Amino acid sequence: MELRQLKYFVGVAEELHFGRAARRLFVSQPALSQQIKLLEGELGVELFEVLKRSRHHKVELTEAGLVFLTEAKRILQLSDNAIRNVRQAGANQQVITLGVFKLILPERIMGMLELFSTHFPTIDIRLVELPNPVQVQNSVANDQTDLGMCVLPLERNGLTATHYAEADYTILMNRNHPLASYQAIKLEQLQPEKWIDHGPDTGLYFEQLEEACQRAGFHRQRNIVHFVPSFDLLKSMVRLGKGIAFIPATLDVRQEPDLVAIPIVNADGSAFKQVVIRHVLIHKTEQPKPLVQALSGIVKSTFAALQLPTDVQ
Repeated sequence: MELRQLKYFVGVAEELHFGRAARRLFVSQPALSQQIKLLEGELGVELFEVLKRSRHHKVELTEAGLVFLTEAKRILQLSDNAIRNVRQAGANQQVITLGVFKLILPERIMGMLELFSTHFPTIDIRLVELPNPVQVQNSVANDQTDLGMCVLPLERNGLTATHYAEADYTILMNRNHPLASYQAIKLEQLQPEKWIDHGPDTGLYFEQLEEACQRAGFHRQRNIVHFVPSFDLLKSMVRLGKGIAFIPATLDVRQEPDLVAIPIVNADGSAFKQVVIRHVLIHKTEQPKPLVQALSGIVKSTFAALQLPTDVQ
C-alpha cells in the first residue's frame, strides 16, 4: 500500500466520479482505476460501488469504503505533519547519529537512510554499529546516539519505539541436505540437526527459539556447534554443511546456489508465528531533538500504511 494510492482513493471518494478525480489528481483515468483496483485487492474488500444507471463513471462508497476513508485521511495527515516537521527542523545540514544492531540487514539500513534523505536531502547520518539490541537502546538512552535501529523488546525505560517492519523465521540449510527439497518443515523434523547461530546477541529471540524447539521435543542449544557474529559467516558455515540455522525470512538467499531457505510450519500445517522479529526505530521520549522527532514522524507516517503497530513504549 502506497501513500499515492491513499491520495487517489481520497480523491475518488470526495468526487464520487473517476473522471473528475483523475483531472483533479492530474492522472489518467485508466491509471487511477488500476491503482484503486490494486488497493482493493490488497485490502480484500470493494471500496466503491459503480452506480448501475450512471454512464459517467459515477460511484458511491461501500460501507468498507466509508470506514477506510477516515483511516486514509488520518494516514495522509500524519504524512503531511511529518514533512512539515522536517522542513521546520531547518534547511541547513545537520548531523544525526544512528545506532544500528549489527544483525540488521543492510537492505533495511539502506532503506531507512534513503527514506530520511528523500525528505531531508542535506542530512548527514553517521552510523554506529553495536553488537546487540540492548546496547543500541543504551546508546540512545545515554545520548551517545540520536536514533537506533534494533528489535523488540525494549529493555530500557524512557524510549519511544516506532515499529517499521517484521519478519518470520525460516530454516537455512545446504541445498544437498536431505530436507532441502521440502516445501515446508516442522521443527519436530529438526531434532537431530546441528545448528549454527548468532548466540545470545539476538536477545529475546534466542530464548524464544529455544523454547519453541523444546515444545517440539528437543533442546536446540545443546546442538549449537558454532556461534558466528554475522549473516555472511552464518551462510558460509551452512554452505560448508556444518549445520542448519534460523534466519529471517527477509534474508534473500535465492541467488545463493548452495543454500535454500525453507518456511517453518506447525504440527497442524499452519504457518509458524510463535516467534516474529519486530524491527523498531527508537529515540528518547523526553525532549528529543526537533530533527529526531521529525525523522521518527516520517517513519511512523510511512509505515502506518502497512498496518503495522505504530508506537510501542
